[in-house]
Amino acid sequence: MNPKQLACVVLLMIIGAMTYTAQIIHNTVATTRAAAEEAETAAVTAENERSTAEIETAVFKTDTEDLRRFLRSWLPAIDHVQTQQEAEQTIELSLRERGINLVRSRKTEPKTAANNKLIPRSVVTTLTIEEEFAKVLNWLGDIERRLPTARMKVVQITGGSTGTQLKMEVSFETPIFDLAAADADKKKVPAKPKEKANKS
Repeated sequence: MNPKQLACVVLLMIIGAMTYTAQIIHNTVATTRAAAEEAETAAVTAENERSTAEIETAVFKTDTEDLRRFLRSWLPAIDHVQTQQEAEQTIELSLRERGINLVRSRKTEPKTAANNKLIPRSVVTTLTIEEEFAKVLNWLGDIERRLPTARMKVVQITGGSTGTQLKMEVSFETPIFDLAAADADKKKVPAKPKEKANKS
């Protein structure tokens, strides 16, 4: 092989190497460009989803503002009674302040609800009192004011020992809320995964 032929072979090898390198660079650039376009599309989609979520959140807050304000107004009443002892103290204080001295019977017993994490416990109070007409009715109203979450189960009113007295048998249930447990359970609920579109 003479020098000219050798030079041609070397030149062809150089051209081939340059062509191969250019092809690799072109493929890399094309792949990078495609990845960048996909990333840009994903970013735009994510931004649109974020904007939609913000709008939905704002609409939800507006639609539920009255309900949330109502629930916030009940928080002091819910926090007021957290134990059986606090429920008993509230009743005792009401009886004393209203001047109810003739308590014929009184029983307070706890009640549990294993399936209700928001209200796992409650206190059932049963009383029989005999006092003047006004005192009895005012005391019942005072209990509803002090324990607004309580549910009246039984209220029976009959005549008392004298013409000015009433005898009332009342039973009511005061719930003991556990908002912390409810919030903890809410946070444990996994977010529903979004369905991915099938790539064609």
